[in-house]
Amino acid sequence: MPADHADATGASEGVSSSGGGTQGTATGTGTVSTTASTTADSSAGIDTTEGGSASSETEGVPGGIPVFVAQGMVGRSTISCDDGLTWVGDRAWDSEGDEHLCGSTTPVDCFADDGALCSQVWFDGNCSMEACDCGHSPGFSKGIVYGNGLFVATWGWGWPGAVSWSTNGIDWTVGLNNDTFGGLSFDGERFVVASRTPQVSPDGKAWMPTTEADFQGSGGVLWSVRRFGWGSYQGQSRFVAYASGDGVDVLVSSDAGDNWWRPTGFPADCLGEGPGAYGDIIGGNDVLLMADGDGHACRSVDGGQTWESHVITDSRIASSGIWTGDEFWFWGWGNRYRSSDGISWTTEAIDSETSVGPVARSPSGTLVAVNNLWLGYGEQQFLRSTDGMKWDVLADGAFTGGHPIFFITHGFAEPSEVCPG
Repeated sequence: MPADHADATGASEGVSSSGGGTQGTATGTGTVSTTASTTADSSAGIDTTEGGSASSETEGVPGGIPVFVAQGMVGRSTISCDDGLTWVGDRAWDSEGDEHLCGSTTPVDCFADDGALCSQVWFDGNCSMEACDCGHSPGFSKGIVYGNGLFVATWGWGWPGAVSWSTNGIDWTVGLNNDTFGGLSFDGERFVVASRTPQVSPDGKAWMPTTEADFQGSGGVLWSVRRFGWGSYQGQSRFVAYASGDGVDVLVSSDAGDNWWRPTGFPADCLGEGPGAYGDIIGGNDVLLMADGDGHACRSVDGGQTWESHVITDSRIASSGIWTGDEFWFWGWGNRYRSSDGISWTTEAIDSETSVGPVARSPSGTLVAVNNLWLGYGEQQFLRSTDGMKWDVLADGAFTGGHPIFFITHGFAEPSEVCPG
């Protein structure tokens, strides 16, 4: 096994480190403004203006059909082109016979506990039958963003996956193959995928490696990036990567992924062993913020040089996060947590029949989400809200249940058969 993948196959990125362990081609038409006033937190899939208000075509919103795109395990994606009311175009690698699964169309069960085997392609190109483990597989969803008229997503954890792009959120073209990354983000000009050997792309299609990100833990070299995000500081881009294994480390890039440096101050109690599938790294109002599933937060107000730890809640953070233009929002079991500065947090009970997991927000303020990541296939639900407090569960038939969803983003798509515009 190659050294740079050894740790990735030993610890699942997708499961929270404590508690909740069983929860759950065409040419782009749009562009994203890259002016200093635009802080598109694409890693969270939220609005494209710092103020969080709706924008018109003349105010810089890209052309195309406004859509949400959700990314899930086993190469899955599904889209909503009616503001989150229904989800269509559901697809996945096991139904398509994707090359990363050796062309197999045998359905993959991410919750199989009966020794079921799955076909997967290793880094050397050889196909093998392995125990079905979606948490360590070519199809593990590791991030989706929108920028420069494209949806870009990365799949693969421990096993070689693909970074792919789409103009409509349904049809995907591989741009970078046979590699695995810990996350994907976009700063308005550049896409970056994170690992010890990060790569960057100006267009989401062609990729090039940059300087090694030298993550170091208490036991030496760290290989596994567990969480990756982006924010801005005084109009400058900041990519932030969190790695863990035998210890933890954080590296920051202030030159769009070309080089990586370590903060001068990072508290030992800043986050747990790994943010895992819950929480996020996001930015807003010159604050860089990390949050994990155990309710810990860590923020920087000097562009990532120093960090201070805080407690959001002594309960669970179950969602990804968003920056509304005024506040950071996260959700836990029955609550929303909001803060304008990443230090002082307000807890509010929400009106929802289920938990809020991965979440995204449109420029007009509509929020969509799925429930807990690790519930079974029959328990998957899609949610919608206009204020983040009252969440409606979509009715049966409004979506197709499938592999666990980990990320959602919002963008502007070219017409397709299922979203003709």
